[in-house]
Amino acid sequence: MPRKPHRPIRLLHTSDVHLESDTFGGGVRGNEFRERVRRAFANVIELANRHESDLLLIVGDLFDSSRVPAEAMNFALGQIGRARMPVVMIPGNHDAHDERSIYAALDPAVLPANLHLILEPEGRVIEFPHLATRIWGKALVEHSPDYRPLAGLPEPHPERWNIALAHGFFTEEGPNGRSSPITPEEIGASEWDYIALGHVHVFGDVSRGATRAAYCGTPAPLYASAEAGWVAWVTCVPGEPVRIDRLLIGDGVSAASQPADLP
Repeated sequence: MPRKPHRPIRLLHTSDVHLESDTFGGGVRGNEFRERVRRAFANVIELANRHESDLLLIVGDLFDSSRVPAEAMNFALGQIGRARMPVVMIPGNHDAHDERSIYAALDPAVLPANLHLILEPEGRVIEFPHLATRIWGKALVEHSPDYRPLAGLPEPHPERWNIALAHGFFTEEGPNGRSSPITPEEIGASEWDYIALGHVHVFGDVSRGATRAAYCGTPAPLYASAEAGWVAWVTCVPGEPVRIDRLLIGDGVSAASQPADLP
């Protein structure tokens, strides 16, 4: 399918921040851990601004659960409001849009003007005409084998960059009881330019056919893993393959970058 967007775009893709995680419990150590996670998210925003990203994508699990105090929600929304570009966000399995959804009760008046929060379970397309870009995503309601994160993905637009957000588990094993499965066949058949994935905490390129797709990993210091602390930097240039790099989040701003295809 010919693609004729008139301009390049640059995307910063993050997911699985897990703000307000209970992983490390309470006390001094727990508070220190939660502050490190908050600092990591603030650094994501700073990185997007410094790199002059056209869009920031948050692909689920910004929060670790539905038990989010008002102060923590205010922190997250305040950080998103600092971004100097549109921010598109979907819920994940930890902050699912179910009967306990933290997003359902949010007053639209408190949301930052740059935030596009997708809460439709059936999915929604958001058009950004000035970027020749359309974004599709949908809200995860129940993390189960029956939920298909890419079900309902519309046909790509021939004159736009087509970018999808999906929170789930990539599997090449077919139906195997995994919740929220995403298959290589779904990715390849979509013919979209880029599918931004969330749920897996390590960086991984799962592109198929002409469609680039990747997990960005987590920017947060979860589980003290060496694979934590990354985001994906995605560059779409007319006439060229979509490029995926990963950027390292430090205690300040970006400390390093690596092409996604490096070992």
